[in-house]
Amino acid sequence: MLAAPAAALADGDPASDVLPLQDVYLPYSPQVSPPVASALRTLLKETRAAGYPLKVAVIASPTDLGAVPDLFGQPQRYASFLGNEISFNSHDTLLVVMPSGYGAVNLPASATAALQGVASPSGSNPDTLAKAGIAAVVQLARAAGHPVAAPKISGGSSGGGTSPAVVFGAPVALLALAGVLMMLRRRTAPPVDAVEEPAAPEAAERQPQGEV
Repeated sequence: MLAAPAAALADGDPASDVLPLQDVYLPYSPQVSPPVASALRTLLKETRAAGYPLKVAVIASPTDLGAVPDLFGQPQRYASFLGNEISFNSHDTLLVVMPSGYGAVNLPASATAALQGVASPSGSNPDTLAKAGIAAVVQLARAAGHPVAAPKISGGSSGGGTSPAVVFGAPVALLALAGVLMMLRRRTAPPVDAVEEPAAPEAAERQPQGEV
């Protein structure tokens, strides 16, 4: 009977479904921009190749926690919960990144103090959280004796993707501008009554009448 609620929570926890097969869980919406997401995935591949495999869960909102939204804002509690859910598949170090800070399980003793020294994320923006995760992974790998270089991030948005207002608003703005230009053109065009009628033919050009 006690095991049934735990199984139900696991089914509703998105990260527990993703991390057994991948090294990173990222928010579904709004999404981390492709350059930042690629940098984090590449970094985790490098740490695994260097002999220090990690899994990272980036949690931007309670929605990312599925059936356990009450754990939002409690990164260490969620890390312990998530670690239990995926322990059947992996015993890698697990890092959880939330706006309120970090949580971790299976940390080597040498890396525990290093995580405490990493600056907390400066907001809930998905890109900000993913970049904080990158910085934390670099610090943990170095402290564990498997140093890796911090990846270079080309581009990356501050809003976690292009805003729909920009995508759909630009064509509307162009149509509005076209309408304004047409109105101005109509106002400056001369009225129809002002156009001069062509002169009537002169009498001299009329055909001569025949003799009676």
